[in-house]
This record gives sequence, C-alpha cells and structure tokens, in this order.
Amino acid sequence: MAPRHPNVCLLRRGLVYGAIALLSSGGMALAQPAIRPDPLPDRPALDRVHLLFCGDSLAQGMFLSLNGQLRRRETLRVTNGTLHATGVTRSDEHDWPSVTRDLVARHRPNLTIFWVGANDFRPLVVRETRSRYAFGTQAFADAYGRRVGEMVTRAAEAGSRVVWFGLPNVREAQFAGAVRQLNEIQQDAAIAAGAVWVPTWDATSDPQGRFKSSINLERGARGFRAEDGVHFTEWGYRRIAALFFDEVEGIFPELAPSLGRLSDT
Repeated sequence: MAPRHPNVCLLRRGLVYGAIALLSSGGMALAQPAIRPDPLPDRPALDRVHLLFCGDSLAQGMFLSLNGQLRRRETLRVTNGTLHATGVTRSDEHDWPSVTRDLVARHRPNLTIFWVGANDFRPLVVRETRSRYAFGTQAFADAYGRRVGEMVTRAAEAGSRVVWFGLPNVREAQFAGAVRQLNEIQQDAAIAAGAVWVPTWDATSDPQGRFKSSINLERGARGFRAEDGVHFTEWGYRRIAALFFDEVEGIFPELAPSLGRLSDT
C-alpha cells in the first residue's frame, strides 16, 4: 500500500463541496463529501459542455444509464470513452494513460469523468521493463498511483475539468478490503494531479459499513446493486452519478447550467 497522506485535504488545501448520499430513506444525507484540490481557477460559464466518460464497466454502466437523459439536454454533448474488462493495471491490454491522451485530444471535453478499478486486483504490468508487481506491494501502489496521476494530468492539460469516482463497497468481504486499499491509492493520486474525488463507499454501505444492496424508500425497498455484488442497476447508476451531478454547482459552477440535477425515476 502507498503511504496515506495524513490529511489529503490539508495537503492540497482541499475545499469540500456538496454532500455524498447515504442513500437511505429515499433521501440524500450529509456524509462523506466530494474533495477538490485547491486552488481551482475560476472559469466563465459555458454555453455548451462536452462530457467524456472514461473507465471500465463501472463507467460504462453509468454512461449507458445516463445517456438517454443527458442527450436530451441541448447544451450538453456526451462521449463514451469506456471499455469493459479493462483496468489501470494492464497497460499491455489497454493503456489507459495513452488512451486518455488520445481521447481528450480527439474530443476536447470540458469535463472528463473517470470510474475504473473493478479489474485492478491483478498484478500491474509494465510493458517497457517487462515487470509485474503484485497487488498489495509498495511497487504496485507506486506504479498504480503514477498511472492514475498520468490519466488525470493528460485530461487536465487538454483543458478538461476532471472528476474521479471512488470504488463502491462490494458484497465479498475479502474483495471489499482490497477495494478500500485501491481507493486510498486512487484518491491520493487523483487529487494530487488536480481531480475532484467523489467517494462512493459510504453511499454504498449500511451504518455498520457493510455492503448495501437496496435503499428503503417510502413505497418500499428498491434495489440499486446488480446481482454480482459489484455493479449497479440502471437506477443505482443514476443515484451514484447524482453524487456529482446534484452538487455540480458547488464544484464546477460554470458547468452547472448544462449538467444540473438528475431525474430520480
């Protein structure tokens, strides 16, 4: 594991905006907030926003669940840059830093959303040196963090704002422990490179920190996790996406007119 910064907000002088949902009782309760690096430059409001989704099947599921709703917004263009069964660890299969560079150069997004890591518990491969680093080792953490930082930097250098969604809680307890380790590496690296970090762990856990598969609404419980205990239902993806979209005015106010709140249906 990479050494955890004692206080990532103090390190980056991060400002906290908005709220993360506990997703219980059908409402959004204050819990673990989004973290943004400080300073973020003030930018004028945009008449039109181009949003790029990048990542594995988690990001792909979010894109597919939101696309029908978002494409009806006349001032918003959405591009799907996701690819399922990929990850940050295997640059020999899909080199996400290079892919990110190419995607942002081709599409010139105003906002890039990353959500990736469901497949990142395999050894990390470095093609250039033909090296392999096992998950849980310091070498893995260092190399993985560098790749996360490269992905954010390449998007930011192209003029895009960057949001990185943290990984959710999962059903398998042993797997969940590994997810928490990966979240720590991702969070430190993403924020250090200038991304806004949107944690999803609390929003997908019960008060005891256990995996939560459904949400209690006034009309009864509604499932928001898929049967595999990793992914989400279509409605679940929208609720997780709302952790950013519903608070965008406080994070990127210049994007708020195009992004706004999501429908809860």
